[in-house]
Amino acid sequence: MRIETTNRLTENQMTEILNLETVAFCEDTLENHAFLSNEINFDKSLQCFYMGYENDELIAFLTTFMPTSYEAEILAVTHPEHRGKGYFKKLFQSAKETLVLAGINKTLLVVEPKSKSGIAVLKTFECAKLARSEYRMFYNGSKALPKYPDLQFFEVSNQNKEIFAEITRDAFPDLEESSNFIDTVISSKNRKGYVAYKEGIPVGVFDFNYEERNTFLYGVGIATPYRGKGLGKKLVGFALIEGLKKSDKVVLDVDSENPTAFNLYKKCGFQIGFQVDYYRCEF
Repeated sequence: MRIETTNRLTENQMTEILNLETVAFCEDTLENHAFLSNEINFDKSLQCFYMGYENDELIAFLTTFMPTSYEAEILAVTHPEHRGKGYFKKLFQSAKETLVLAGINKTLLVVEPKSKSGIAVLKTFECAKLARSEYRMFYNGSKALPKYPDLQFFEVSNQNKEIFAEITRDAFPDLEESSNFIDTVISSKNRKGYVAYKEGIPVGVFDFNYEERNTFLYGVGIATPYRGKGLGKKLVGFALIEGLKKSDKVVLDVDSENPTAFNLYKKCGFQIGFQVDYYRCEF
């Protein structure tokens, strides 16, 4: 197998990966597509895409998603006709070398519970322990939207990005490189962020990633002093109105260890689409 690595995919490489996923996902009816951008990795110069070829055909792919400097999420897919031949192991070893040189020795192996090949690979990692699960949820307009008469919303720009950053860090303390993420929200044509204000005081944030199929809702956070006052539901109501302007469906990921957020999204009309499990493994 010939391995190619890059930190930024070409259009042709993206097409190859999407075609590989289409074939590979059919067998187990999988749905968790790889995120094919390095835009919110803590270091955009690091190699994060690993492609395995046989006779110039892409037969295996692995990506390392690195929003923080201490842990990488690893997602991989292999063509059904080429499984059990060690291709994932070779790609993983190549990625491991890059991660170790960057000082990263913790990984999260991303696996859908219904992936037979994914579960089989996990059994070869004696160190892998289930860390958490995430639920992909979607809203398609089937329930009335929450109202938000007392909130005002402004897009994130260079003028208010420090406010956005402060609330984001408050809501997501693990995102220590939030400045890189925030600059991406401002500069990327596929992203848009908002700050929510109540009586002139910034109280919450959220952002979108517009993809071809869906509008992804990310980073929903309420500043600590204003939590438990129903503002999260109002913020989501506005986010859904804006998100549905771009696509027919708004989707998000919510952690199984965050029941408050999970219940909020259910009350707002989101439904579970599928589950993804994260297994922690240290080198």
